[in-house]
Amino acid sequence: MTSSVVAKRYAKALFEVAAEQKCLDGVERDLKKVTATFNASPELVAWVGHPSTSSAQKREVFDKLFADVNQYTKNLLYVLADRRRENIVFDLAQAFNELANEARGIAEAQVTTAFPLTEENKAEIVQAFEPIIGKKIKITEKVDSDILGGVIVQVGDRLFDGSLKTKLARFQDGLKLGRIG
Repeated sequence: MTSSVVAKRYAKALFEVAAEQKCLDGVERDLKKVTATFNASPELVAWVGHPSTSSAQKREVFDKLFADVNQYTKNLLYVLADRRRENIVFDLAQAFNELANEARGIAEAQVTTAFPLTEENKAEIVQAFEPIIGKKIKITEKVDSDILGGVIVQVGDRLFDGSLKTKLARFQDGLKLGRIG
């Protein structure tokens, strides 16, 4: 079984408990803190993943590092430590976030532009795409000067490519096939 499948199962279980206990926001914040801590410390990740590190040692470190997290999040970390599944934390956090957003009626949109967006630009994108998607949109911005201009919006598996680079490529393909001119 792949780690992403396992991560989704753990995320679903945690989501169900958090939803039942009405602490989705808290658990989501906790998972962001855990992933940020792991991202900031490759040594911690290596130590946690080392075969000689016992579950008790991991629990002790988790208690110190994550003393202020929700008990459900802490219990999840303990289970992951006991089962040597700490390597799925990032996939698990992402899967949990997706489940929480789905429950809230929010879709995450990866918006790629050649230049940073202003707040006005973001509002225009949200206004344009919310009716298409049928959910509230939360934008994650990415700047990529290679697209030259325009915008690429990806929501889940749907891609809306309005980049100048793609338009020029289509125009060039049309010229090659003799469709234009």
